[in-house]
Amino acid sequence: MRSLGILAAISLLLSSCSKSINSTEVYPVSAMKKVMMGEDLSQNIKWDTLNKDFLFAVAPLGRIEGEVTIIDGEMFVSSVGEDQAVIINNSWDITSPFAVYTFVENWTTYKHNLSISSEDELQEQIELIAEAHGYDLDNDAFAFRLKGHFNQLDYHIISKPKDEQEHNHELHKKAKKHYYLTDVDGELIGFYSRNHEGIFTHKGSYVHVHFVSSNKDHAGHIENLEINAKVEILLPTK
Repeated sequence: MRSLGILAAISLLLSSCSKSINSTEVYPVSAMKKVMMGEDLSQNIKWDTLNKDFLFAVAPLGRIEGEVTIIDGEMFVSSVGEDQAVIINNSWDITSPFAVYTFVENWTTYKHNLSISSEDELQEQIELIAEAHGYDLDNDAFAFRLKGHFNQLDYHIISKPKDEQEHNHELHKKAKKHYYLTDVDGELIGFYSRNHEGIFTHKGSYVHVHFVSSNKDHAGHIENLEINAKVEILLPTK
């Protein structure tokens, strides 16, 4: 009887682990608005303390010194070097003042012919596809991915001067270094929610989206994009 009890306990533990990995739950850390207004630039999350298995995340780096993008446990830390060169490293020994992350092992892929020319139109497409496949847009927060070819893609890397102590909305905008790509392949990792404006999405938007190029020499926060191609859109399997 004792052995049966032990087996039951192990089974329950494994079931619990599986549920946490396969769930659509997302985890916000602090809030975007606190960072943009200079209210809290603390080290609110240390990335090397998290389980890396099936981890997906977007965040700024440190004291607004770059961007953090994690796709399936692979870390991309992007920062700005001399002459605005993009520097990518894979160190986990970093922190962020705010973030949003999730653990998803199983994704369902939907292939679509997209013709979009803005992040707003991307949001609309994600809403259409998610709602058609059982997501409650008014209540669900979830991650999504998009793989394919981008006709144009604009992104930024935040790069606050290290000796600049003050921070506010205007200084935040000034710290963005912009990059413009054409005819590039890559992947988007984004988070959708109608209930987290100012937490992990900007006011007036329901998405926060980062990009990593296929050759892994570009990564950052999406500003705008144009797609006229067949792409793969991935949602967590429910």
